[in-house]
Amino acid sequence: MIVNTRPEEIGKKTNALLRNHGCNFIHIPLTEISRIEPSNEAKLLINNIDNYDALIFTSQSSVKYSMSFLKRKYSDKKKMPIISIGSATQNFLEKLNISSDVPLTYDSLGLSKLIKEKKYKRCLVFCGKEDPQILSLSEAEIHLFKCYETITKKNINLLKIKNCKKLIVLIYTNKSLEVFSEKYKKGDMRKIVLIVASRRIKKLSVKYGFKNCFVAKTPLDKDMISAAMGKL
Repeated sequence: MIVNTRPEEIGKKTNALLRNHGCNFIHIPLTEISRIEPSNEAKLLINNIDNYDALIFTSQSSVKYSMSFLKRKYSDKKKMPIISIGSATQNFLEKLNISSDVPLTYDSLGLSKLIKEKKYKRCLVFCGKEDPQILSLSEAEIHLFKCYETITKKNINLLKIKNCKKLIVLIYTNKSLEVFSEKYKKGDMRKIVLIVASRRIKKLSVKYGFKNCFVAKTPLDKDMISAAMGKL
């Protein structure tokens, strides 16, 4: 049994791909994404958008929840470089007629390499409430526009998977891993196989006591599912 842990809306695409592959799966959202009001300091950054060499979006949600603040300012700056953390975020931006570059690897390390390659000195990063890893990986001056948060979903019920002999669990974020570990702490760890979206999450999984954890080729749904199918 494959367990899709993505938030309700984002997880629908994952479900469709799992269904197309004929997988036996269940969707149990562990988190949900909620808009937060950016700080006054962050709003001032938008007003001074000319000060930046590039704008960086770390997720689809960062696009969704920042655009109402950014759209008016960006409409006059269409030549400003844009970077997306991965192809899903890039596609989301394309629907808004905004083109962007993506790093060779869809993670903070790939992002830092692209910033260095392009010689960007100051970047404005649109992200969630938690500080992104790029802060510690790039020599560029990074400012943050925090516009959403990921929170634990209420009424999570793991009883549906209690009697499964083997569980392949898709984990895309640190928060999802944290929630799964908390909710499954009395379960049999031996039957859990984690498919995770980054090496960072794999490293964290060890701290939570998970023995079988594998990093997908990329965080894209197709690669997460491919890795999961290889462990069935």
